[in-house]
Amino acid sequence: MERDERIKNLLMLRDFLKRRAEKLEKELISLRRMIESLDEVLLEQTIVTADKLKETRKNIEERKLYSDDGKFLGNLILDRDKGTLTFTPEDNVLINSKERPIRSFLARKIEELGGSMEVEEDARGMLRGLKVMLKDRKDVDRIVNYMRWAFSKSIVSQ
Repeated sequence: MERDERIKNLLMLRDFLKRRAEKLEKELISLRRMIESLDEVLLEQTIVTADKLKETRKNIEERKLYSDDGKFLGNLILDRDKGTLTFTPEDNVLINSKERPIRSFLARKIEELGGSMEVEEDARGMLRGLKVMLKDRKDVDRIVNYMRWAFSKSIVSQ
């Protein structure tokens, strides 16, 4: 008898586990559907269309900066909305950032316009990057010309 009772209990346990597994499978399917719905809504809310992306970046301009004699100096990113200019020299162009044209002339011109500049240089004093922040966005083009002149005068011959 004990054996029959034990088999009966095991069959009841098996039925209970099957029903519980079916219930959990249904709940899992329901949870996955909810996640898919949330993903769709999130995707709709977070996708930036090409038009909107173009709108937000329309006042950011990338330029190649050349010296007065036509030598490629590096890349310049102008953000007219923020009034910032970021210059990165070309890898093979060495610009001495400690020389007067950058440290005195360019710095003075930027300060006269109410702006500031951050110079990034390597251990030898060669320019690795320069960021200019201006108060008035209309001064961006004037500063580009000052930068061109100062960088042209500060190129190190190789």
